[in-house]
Amino acid sequence: MEIIELKLSVTNCYLIKSPDDKYVLVDTGYEWDWELFRKRLKQIDVGFSEISHIILTHHHDDHCGLLNQMVEQNNGIRIVMSHLAKDLLTKGINDRTHGGGLLNKRIAMLINVFLVPLKRIRARKWPMTFPPYYVRKNDALVSGETRLSDIRIELSGRIIETPGHSVDSISIIFDDGDCIVGDAAANMLQFAGTKYCVIALGDIDEYYESWRKIIAENAERIFPAHGRPFGVDKLTDNIGRNKKENMVMHK
Repeated sequence: MEIIELKLSVTNCYLIKSPDDKYVLVDTGYEWDWELFRKRLKQIDVGFSEISHIILTHHHDDHCGLLNQMVEQNNGIRIVMSHLAKDLLTKGINDRTHGGGLLNKRIAMLINVFLVPLKRIRARKWPMTFPPYYVRKNDALVSGETRLSDIRIELSGRIIETPGHSVDSISIIFDDGDCIVGDAAANMLQFAGTKYCVIALGDIDEYYESWRKIIAENAERIFPAHGRPFGVDKLTDNIGRNKKENMVMHK
């Protein structure tokens, strides 16, 4: 099975072609990524009418920002998400009500010095906002482990719950061992001590428990939303290496 990467300003989205010649898209990027997203589709000669489903790994602004534009282009697209994402999407802001914070002091410094000013210039409404999305009748809310075939996606694989970054985080594990994880793992800012974690976590213990679940489900190759794909051994080798006491907690 081929996984096609659509690299946007910050987020890696992924396209997978199903046997019915339709495509499943995983995540969408920021709302300001629209023209870049259209460019990426054009580069691989895929039209909006060919996308049957969008699987949303979680509700954050860099993953759900283009949902409304996608539905405007193709009202038949079915959005698949955790049942916990439904209400979070209507609020239009990344959820911080479950605690957590940035991974360590080095990450906090990088965010405050470089990323926050850039995002405020580009998005103006930042921090962490997105156009609210309201679930439609033809969308699918999943809970627990869900086979893709059960939600009318003709691909061999399943969706599992992988919380820790956010309460609604889900991952897709295909039967060949490829695993698209959203922010349930990452391959970025290794020099700052991320150790394959994403830069912000809601619950670090829950996050590592999700790694254990991914490993137990026989994943082999991890496709993160941030950074290049990597082998599952990187998760095995790094479980627990970041500590809660080193986090910079949200105020």
